[in-house]
Amino acid sequence: MTATRRKILIALVVVLALLVVADSFVTHHPSFGIDGTPGFAAWFGLFGAAVAVMVAHGWGRLMRRRGERADD
Repeated sequence: MTATRRKILIALVVVLALLVVADSFVTHHPSFGIDGTPGFAAWFGLFGAAVAVMVAHGWGRLMRRRGERADD
């Protein structure tokens, strides 16, 4: 990883951490109770992204071609 990319990644992590901290100071109006927890959007988004990656990986394994390839 280049130095520039590393600096950008660190800056993004700092901004995201500050947004999660700032979320603690906002008044929430939850519909279900759990969505009123501090940092809900952050951990729900992380969980959703992890599920999407796992589903995509499984889908890729399911749809993988088997047998002869045209370039053989």
